[in-house]
Amino acid sequence: MTNLTLRSGSDSMGSGPLGDPLSPDMLGRRSRFRAFTDPSSLLPTYAGVAIALVGFALIAYAWAKVAGLVDVWRQMPYLLSAGLPGVGLVMTGLVIVNVSARRQDSAARARQMASLTDAMRELQRTLDR
Repeated sequence: MTNLTLRSGSDSMGSGPLGDPLSPDMLGRRSRFRAFTDPSSLLPTYAGVAIALVGFALIAYAWAKVAGLVDVWRQMPYLLSAGLPGVGLVMTGLVIVNVSARRQDSAARARQMASLTDAMRELQRTLDR
C-alpha cells in the first residue's frame, strides 16, 4: 500500500539523527503506531476487550464493597469511584471493539473491490482483443 524509498549515501538509515524520519528509532515507532492504526489490525479489538474487562472488574469491586453496607451514604463513594467509571470503561471498550470491527470489514471490502476491479479490467482486456 505505501511505498518506502530508502536513501543511500551519507544520509542513510544508520547515520541519520533521531529526528530523521528514516532513522531506526523512528521506523520502530511508526511501525508500532501503524500496527495499531491499520484498519485490518486486531490490536484495537484486543485493546477494547481489555478496557471492557477492566471496567467489569471495577463494577465487580464496587458491587463487592456496596453489598456489605446497609447505609446509602456509605455506599455512594464506592458507586461513584468504581461503579460509574467501570460502566464508562465497559462502554468505551465496546465502542472501540465496534469501530475496530467496522474498520476491519471496510478493509476486507476494499480488498474484495480491488480484486473485483482487477478481474473486470482483465475481462475487458480479453474482450477487446
